[in-house]
This record gives sequence, structure tokens and C-alpha cells, in this order.
Amino acid sequence: MRKITLLICSMLFLFSSVAFASLDDTKLSIEKQYGDYRLLIDSDNQLWTKADWEAKGAKRAKAASYRYSFSRQGIGVQMEVMYANNKPDALVVAQRFTPDMPITIKEMKKYFPEVYALTKAPKANFFATYSSISRNFQEGQSPVSMGVLIRELSNGNYYTLLAFNVQDEGRLLKNIEYISEDTYIREFTIERASRTTVHDTMDTSKPDWQPIKNYFN
Repeated sequence: MRKITLLICSMLFLFSSVAFASLDDTKLSIEKQYGDYRLLIDSDNQLWTKADWEAKGAKRAKAASYRYSFSRQGIGVQMEVMYANNKPDALVVAQRFTPDMPITIKEMKKYFPEVYALTKAPKANFFATYSSISRNFQEGQSPVSMGVLIRELSNGNYYTLLAFNVQDEGRLLKNIEYISEDTYIREFTIERASRTTVHDTMDTSKPDWQPIKNYFN
């Protein structure tokens, strides 16, 4: 058995399987959509192959997050997911997508149609901010972040939040005015947003999350 110690960030993301993202997706539906996980990180921050985990690891530690690998239109994608437990019907608790190369906002529909569907929701709010939206990004971040908030409660008390680590062509994005359909996405997450967070960042006279147009069309 081979184990590699890694440091991982705590995650808060959410995602769905077939048509659109949801806080109610499960381990079973994720694996139907993306296949079996390739690697697993346990609660002690150790990395396991699927075979080693199922043979020995599960008897010694608790799973923390699962890593999946798949391809979209010739681009490899790494996806990390945290579940509430290890049962097939366990709800997704956290999710991050990292393509091998950045894609533009207008290409989301081509590479991630199941995520793009969320941007078409009737209560989708598009915004940008000079504050960090997510603490779950792993790549370097621009001074500007972009997000989509779906103002429909899911899994009880949370809204669904798409957070995008955006970049300009070959450089960091420093001004919200520079965002366009050609802006690059380096990685993105699907997370929970509490009603308190939304109230404090969007529903004020001077919102930190500033409304922008929908560049995903």
C-alpha cells in the first residue's frame, strides 16, 4: 500500500449530476455521471488509490474527499468531491472542478453543460467582487472574483453558489469592468451560501457582490 501525505483545504462546495447543479446530489448519481473515483484523501490528509482504500484504508481511517478524472471535449478535468458519508445515497457536501487548461466564460456551455444549466435558472444572479468569494480555490487568484447565486433554497437552508477563479488573457484580472465573455476560468466551485451571507453581501445599499450582466449566453 502506498500513501502520500497531502495538505488539503476544507471545502464547502455543492453540485448535481445530470441536468443542473443541486445540493441534493448523491455519491451514486455523481459516479453515474463521472465514473468511479480514482483517488481518495482520508481524514488524516493521506492520499489513497481506489484499490488500496477499499482493501485496507477504509478499515483504518475515514474518507474526507474523493477525486475523479474525466475528459470534456479533449480537455482533462480533475474534480474533488466531499460526501456526508461513504454510503451510495450520501449527499454531496463539497465540489471543485479544475480543467487542465483555462476555458472562457462563453465556453462553459460547451465543456460543462450540466453546470451551464444553472446559469439559465430563473433566479440566477450574476455578480463580481473585489473580495474573495471562495476559500476553496487552489490556483492563484485575481483581485476580481466572479459568481452566480441561485436564489432558491436547496437542502433546507442554503442557496447554490457558483464561484469562479477568473483571469485575463495571460494576466490577473484587476477590474470588474474588464470581465467579458472572453474572460478565462481557471477553476470553479459549487458551494453553499447561507441566507445571512447573501443578505450581508448582496442585499445592502452598497453590495460587496456587485451585479454584472450574464456573460454565459
